[in-house]
Amino acid sequence: MDTARLDLRVPAGWTCWVELMRTPRGTYVGFAELSQSGIPRCALVITQQLTWDAAVERATLRADHFVKQWGTAREH
Repeated sequence: MDTARLDLRVPAGWTCWVELMRTPRGTYVGFAELSQSGIPRCALVITQQLTWDAAVERATLRADHFVKQWGTAREH
């Protein structure tokens, strides 16, 4: 499997990297890690996506959702 790691754009104070792998069938899967101020807060599994762009989009969407939910939960 081909593997690549890249940083995703997330809100200020957060960092996120994603590692995507191309499967033998040509789809993409992977995982991502979100950190807040250097402290790991979440690991995300990126399920099978048909294209590289779809996998990156899915990872970005899930990361943004987690950051929003984390902020909402911390405000209560």
